Amino acid sequence: MDGKFSVMIMSGVEDGYIFTFGSANGDGKLMEDSWTITIGRRDENDLCLNSDTYISRHHANLHWKSGQWWLEDRTSTNGTFLDNDEDFFEDQPVKGIVPLEAGQLFRVGRTWLRIQVED
Repeated sequence: MDGKFSVMIMSGVEDGYIFTFGSANGDGKLMEDSWTITIGRRDENDLCLNSDTYISRHHANLHWKSGQWWLEDRTSTNGTFLDNDEDFFEDQPVKGIVPLEAGQLFRVGRTWLRIQVED
């Protein structure tokens, strides 16, 4: 990753909104080959989603480390989930830190999101 990516909201009130992050802007926490973006309802999060009351104040983190995306649930009340392509009604709950592919859907609270890597 060359230091720029977006997270697109795929559902809810802000459907279609795109958050763009870049190391040049000082977004997230950048350390050598790793990068962390915080997600939650509180304003101090890098990705603030305060319109979804099912999202915790400090809900989840997105990590870029060693050439791979990782999704971490921060012991949120309503969980963090990965899309399960096989069964629409059974999303996979995130326990701890799990790998995440660019373009893969994930849910925090009731909001679906997707990472989009800029070319």
